[in-house]
Amino acid sequence: MASHDISRRSFTSFQVILLICVTLVFQSIWNRPTGWENAVQISNQMGISPERQTSSVASASTSTSTSTSTSNTMINPLSIQEGQAPNLPSIIVEDKELEASRKIYGGKGDGKHLGGFTNIDMHGISPAVWKHAVEKWTVQSVLDVGCGKGTSTSWFYTHGVRTQCVEGSHDAIEQSMVPDKSLLVEHDFSRGPWWPGQTFDAVWSVEFLEHVNLQFHYNYVSAFRKAAIIMVSSSRWGGWHHVEVHQDPWWIQKYESYGFRYSKELTDEIRGVAKSEKAGNTIFPVNGEPFGAQHIFMSMKVFINPVVAALPEHAHLFGELGCFTDYGKPNRKCGTPAKPGVKKSVAAAAIETPLDPSFFPLVLTDAQDQAWYDIVKASIGDDTETPKE
Repeated sequence: MASHDISRRSFTSFQVILLICVTLVFQSIWNRPTGWENAVQISNQMGISPERQTSSVASASTSTSTSTSTSNTMINPLSIQEGQAPNLPSIIVEDKELEASRKIYGGKGDGKHLGGFTNIDMHGISPAVWKHAVEKWTVQSVLDVGCGKGTSTSWFYTHGVRTQCVEGSHDAIEQSMVPDKSLLVEHDFSRGPWWPGQTFDAVWSVEFLEHVNLQFHYNYVSAFRKAAIIMVSSSRWGGWHHVEVHQDPWWIQKYESYGFRYSKELTDEIRGVAKSEKAGNTIFPVNGEPFGAQHIFMSMKVFINPVVAALPEHAHLFGELGCFTDYGKPNRKCGTPAKPGVKKSVAAAAIETPLDPSFFPLVLTDAQDQAWYDIVKASIGDDTETPKE
């Protein structure tokens, strides 16, 4: 009887094993992160910014939020920033000696690292290049960085290209010719980073890179990161606050280290267009001078930013008609017969899916050119002086 009581109070081997298994299962469930926590961990590993996570994560403690933001930036600085960063305008200074040293350059009240703009720089503007980007690369939006008085921004604006102009010089902003002042952003990149609220098809930045010290690259590269195509020139000689004068290989290596991909093909293509414009002695009706485009055909470099270029809203870039016409002939618009008089060709075209109209290039007109001429003429008057740097 005693022996029987003892056996009833003790555990069998099976019961012990079962108890251990149940304990392990409960421990696993208790310690396992929830589906949402897993999503947050994965997003952090992929470099998705905290702003892309929902408000439930933002409601965590300040220390946790700060830690997540910092670690995220360290893991992937190539991520696309959400929203528009607050702009930091330039600080106005009073320096008579500095103003006297500017000579032909604008920048009254600007610090010495700013200014250096002219009424118009015939070496830095190229309607032929802009038209090529719109018609051949299907560019529909451009962020103009270091836009000066807005000569190039005004061209984009009058030709139906969604655009925004960011400039550090307060004097340049005050004199800006851009008709829609809401497109202007005054920001001094030596004071901190800035980026636009939307992504753009392209960045246009001419006579800007050489003016910004290396320690401030992150501040303007943050803006470049919100464009699919980056078109930049860099000076090869001295000038007003030219503090980063380097040959092309240096810039290419630097920008590729920032995650951008250099395209020799697109670079050669755009330089070739600028060279042809100069060789053709194309005259600007506003001042009677030829478009020199020297900064462009000598030093413009084209990079692709895959992070933005891969977004569906930029899928229209580098558009090309996709339906076969004949060997050795350009493709045709899908839905249109290769041979209108041949029934078989007409029938084949009838089953083709047409390309969405938003994927076609913007239509450029002479009236748009004239609107740009009028804006520039009203801004520069009779000034025909081109800087020699």
